[in-house]
Amino acid sequence: MKVSTGTRGTSLDSARQVALTVTGMNNIDYSRTADMVMNVPFTRMRETMHLIHCMGGRIVGVSVTGGANDTPAPAPRKAKG
Repeated sequence: MKVSTGTRGTSLDSARQVALTVTGMNNIDYSRTADMVMNVPFTRMRETMHLIHCMGGRIVGVSVTGGANDTPAPAPRKAKG
């Protein structure tokens, strides 16, 4: 599946990329059981997620890179007790 990147968004978001790991796409070009990774600009994430949903896919992973916040999220703290 080709996802056009376009030039939408602000200058802050233009460098941010989202990698969506998808399974179960209902498309002639792909097997329903194969996982695939779709790389799209952050500004196109919502419409790509909608497209995946309409094609019967399920998002099993999301990763955001680039932009001002290109640092990994801190690990969650364990509860004391």
